Formats: sequence, C-alpha cells, structure tokens
Amino acid sequence: MQRHGYRSHLQEMEQIYGMATPEADYNYYEFPNEFFEEEMVIWIDPLDGTKGFTEEHLNHITSMIGVAINGRPRIGIIHKPFYRQ
Repeated sequence: MQRHGYRSHLQEMEQIYGMATPEADYNYYEFPNEFFEEEMVIWIDPLDGTKGFTEEHLNHITSMIGVAINGRPRIGIIHKPFYRQ
C-alpha cells in the first residue's frame, strides 16, 4: 500500500468512526529505506502444526516466515504446502 493511500485510509476511518489516530500510527506501516542488520529479526517456522503432521492431518499444516524491523512486524508469509492434497 502506498504511503499516501494508507494515510488517506486512516483519515477516512477517523471521519467515519470518529476514532482519533495519532500521527505515529500513520508511519507504522511505512518500511524504512535503510536499517541495520541488528535491527532485524527473522522467524522461520518450516512446519507449523508438527503434531498434526505426525497424525497426517495435512490440511492444517503451514510454513511461516516473519520479519520485524525495530520490533515492528514488516513481512509475514504463510504457505500451505499440502493445500491441494
């Protein structure tokens, strides 16, 4: 989502629902152009639902990857490797 589009969305929601949105929230989803490696955390769960996998309940198995920069979530990917089985 483009920065301007997200800010406009938040302002529209504020008008519709009467919620005050602090300026800090406008920047929450903006991704920094540069950051240091030590500011980044990566989570990889190659087989979420291990117990289900051992019991052959493959429709509930997922693989997940998450990335946070400075403690804020930035990227989340969920894949269902057995989706069509």
